Amino acid sequence: MSEYNNIPWVEKYRPYNLNNIVAHNDIVNTLNNMIDSNRFPHIILYGPPGTGKTSLIMACAKKIFGENYNSMILELNGSDDRGINVVREQIKEFSFTKSIFNHINKDNADYKLVVLDEADSMTYDAQFALRRVIEDYTNNTRFCIICNYLSKIELALQSRCIIFKLGPIENDLHIKHIKKIAGLEDIKITDQSITHLVELSEGDMRKSINLLQSLKMSYSQIKDNIITLDLLYNTIGYPHPEKNIEIFNYICDSKNDIKESYNKIIEYKEKNNLAINDILKEFIKLIIKKNLKNITIILDKLAHIETRLGGNISNDIHIAAIVAIIKKYIS
Repeated sequence: MSEYNNIPWVEKYRPYNLNNIVAHNDIVNTLNNMIDSNRFPHIILYGPPGTGKTSLIMACAKKIFGENYNSMILELNGSDDRGINVVREQIKEFSFTKSIFNHINKDNADYKLVVLDEADSMTYDAQFALRRVIEDYTNNTRFCIICNYLSKIELALQSRCIIFKLGPIENDLHIKHIKKIAGLEDIKITDQSITHLVELSEGDMRKSINLLQSLKMSYSQIKDNIITLDLLYNTIGYPHPEKNIEIFNYICDSKNDIKESYNKIIEYKEKNNLAINDILKEFIKLIIKKNLKNITIILDKLAHIETRLGGNISNDIHIAAIVAIIKKYIS
């Protein structure tokens, strides 16, 4: 097996040119026009994880710089290189020098590109220092700031950039792309399983591709095996929708007391190795569908439980509280 076949699928199937970007057509067309007219600005790309922010800017870089794109980019991750020193040293030093490639190949741009991934992790001082660097070296360098939360980027930095929001990948495009990868990898999987896999990923293409690869690895040794909905949920350790409805209805049934309902959900959780957070998340979806008169009270109380699940309080206490709330307001 080649080295290429051993790399993670998120890298194997990463789009390397703008034509292969999944979704975000308006943004891709705008950036294409900016590159073609040689008016590429400083930009901010923000949105949820797995929506193609890094892939998009790297595809832009490849179009701008051609084969030399690796030499023309300084790529930093704000989670690691987050302090003011990285701005004063690495970024400033890179931005200060003019590119020599424009003298060699006139078709390439005469500026370089600094890509700051996860920039919302950068300190205030680092962001403050970056403002001046952007102003001083605009002739030599373009800056691309990538983040999940625009609110964590200083307003002064935002005002120096054109801002693009990349939303979650649309389900129809997402499903089409996952089907394509499944075909290329010779994975036998039902359409229903792909639909659920995409819905569980919530618009995160990286997550869905990783889930697909884990399914392939789990069932590649089973002859003529087709990945069904049951196999999907068993592999990822997430509550199966039908089973979740069954447990929820059991709790809602007034014939079953709190102790029986509590034991039922404990058994369900332990038997299927589930996280109580995921069970609660699916319960909330079912409650919203019921459109109850007291739904605001129920959701408020369950929201408090979800917040506390991140602490060190016993999960059993939370499970008892969930059962009590459902019993009180729904049964």
